[in-house]
Amino acid sequence: MKGNNYTTIVLILLLLLVFPFRVYGITVEEEKKYGREMYFQIARAVPINNDLYISFYLHSMQERLEAATSLELPIVFTVIDSPTVDAFASIGGYVFITTGLISLCDKEEELAGVMAHEFAHISKRHVAKAIEKQKFMTWTTLATMLAAALIPSPAGKSAVLSAGLGGAQQMAITYTRENEEEADEVGSANADKAGYGGLGTAEFLKKLRITSDNKMVPRYLLTHPHHGERIVKIGNRWRNSTVKLDTSFFPYVTARAQILYRTPGLGIEEIWMNKYLRDNTDPVNCYAAALIYSMRGDTDESVRVASGIKSPYRDIFLGEMLVNARRYKEATDLLRYESNPIGCYFLAKAYEGGGDRPMAVKAYKEILSYANIYPELYSRLGMLCGMMGNEGDGYRFLGSYHLVLGNVDQARTNFEKAVNRYGINSKGGQEVVNLLDRLPSKNKK
Repeated sequence: MKGNNYTTIVLILLLLLVFPFRVYGITVEEEKKYGREMYFQIARAVPINNDLYISFYLHSMQERLEAATSLELPIVFTVIDSPTVDAFASIGGYVFITTGLISLCDKEEELAGVMAHEFAHISKRHVAKAIEKQKFMTWTTLATMLAAALIPSPAGKSAVLSAGLGGAQQMAITYTRENEEEADEVGSANADKAGYGGLGTAEFLKKLRITSDNKMVPRYLLTHPHHGERIVKIGNRWRNSTVKLDTSFFPYVTARAQILYRTPGLGIEEIWMNKYLRDNTDPVNCYAAALIYSMRGDTDESVRVASGIKSPYRDIFLGEMLVNARRYKEATDLLRYESNPIGCYFLAKAYEGGGDRPMAVKAYKEILSYANIYPELYSRLGMLCGMMGNEGDGYRFLGSYHLVLGNVDQARTNFEKAVNRYGINSKGGQEVVNLLDRLPSKNKK
């Protein structure tokens, strides 16, 4: 960061302190509004993770946990692409987690415990209530986001946001001991209700204590109050609870997160390749090796290794490697009857790579319900529809893609073009006009 960036940050903080936003009661609708504005700031300031496996799998975890949680606000769950181990709930139902935290979890129930804990903060409106108690809002969190947005380096943005955003919120709106205990109690109960057992939060807290010398774990998180007492209390209450779900896919997600999103220079690839060489019968080791071979450009070897994976998910992994190797016909034949959404995505990519645009569009649309958590679906549909002459749908999908990423101006431009192509009085045109009406006004930053 250069000196002028430091100056800008200081000015922002001073302005927020001099002109605090006064709050004497926050309605649920106001929470949604503030949360959405903050989300757009975050989405513009840091890389949002757009990994297929992480997006689809965590979406299924979110659905299970939401079904077990009493929520006044819907959860908007976002993964930040950062090696920092971090997770926090913000105002308006927004929950953020980093790829660094995901890669630290060996078991799905650990990640589910963290997610359930943050969802509990949302369900109990701990952040909003803390702001109401203060009687004013300094928006330190928003200042951190704005500061990150002014840093030209993507690495700088990520460092400020991931290491500072949760910490800024903790400094401005410190959770009380009662908040944490309530979130532990409610979150563990909801995780157990969802089938994950109630011990996940305690298991993750133990892991944080072990990694207390890890510089990628923010200090505020390591010193999160009363770790020891919380671990004991959760353990005593839920010692007999068990995981009732099939979590056999999660180790592949963790391996992928470690290989693709950990800090460079940690030797993660070598660690996984050594695991594979020691035991090439372990399916997770095989997938990790196939992924690494594919990343290195040795696509034939990646296909060979994936072909030998002894796992019910073998076709998904092999399909991925075949698509990466541009062996589209083989991938299409393999995945034609795949029902897993990840496999369906690679089928669509195989159709697209093989030049069958109509089938690619059909296949992408079959998993379009995942587009808000995996926006590349919007992007691919937008490009394909445009190339096929359906410009209205093309611009509409591209507008949706930019909107999910927080690029409001680009979203507006594409939506306006979609209305022009559809015709203002058409059904499609009116649907896009409604989307335009819900965008933040141009004078909002």
